[in-house]
Amino acid sequence: MHLDEFDRRIIAALQEDARMPVATIAERVALSATPVSRRLKRLEDEGLIRGYDPLLDERKLGFALDAYVLVNLDAHSDENIAGFEQAIADNPYVIACHAVTGDRDYLLHVIARDVEHLGQITLKSIVRTPGVRDVQSVIVLDTIKKTRALPLE
Repeated sequence: MHLDEFDRRIIAALQEDARMPVATIAERVALSATPVSRRLKRLEDEGLIRGYDPLLDERKLGFALDAYVLVNLDAHSDENIAGFEQAIADNPYVIACHAVTGDRDYLLHVIARDVEHLGQITLKSIVRTPGVRDVQSVIVLDTIKKTRALPLE
């Protein structure tokens, strides 16, 4: 997909504030509202812009603990993989799941109310998922950088 400088500036503005009115975006990128609207529609239709999600504050919702959980499966059969991935998709505390290279099979990003709650999520849910061999949790002590904005270079 080819993005020109106007597209990049429109996306940059949306990454700052996805609720920014078209008129404000147009003012920022030095176009009128009509071409900005057309460009936004094209970017959405082409799948570059997939949606407009609110950014929620986990802590204000009671999730004071951020953790990453490394998972190994005992076998890499289609049945194990499908069962594990479905269990993870159904777990609301797992906010991201990545199949990874190296010594582990999956990296999960988990939110929890506290350490006890993390234990319940890992020991009573993830570990008990059929096909899971072992898990290791890494608790986040401090977040240095967290952004959903992508570089537009």
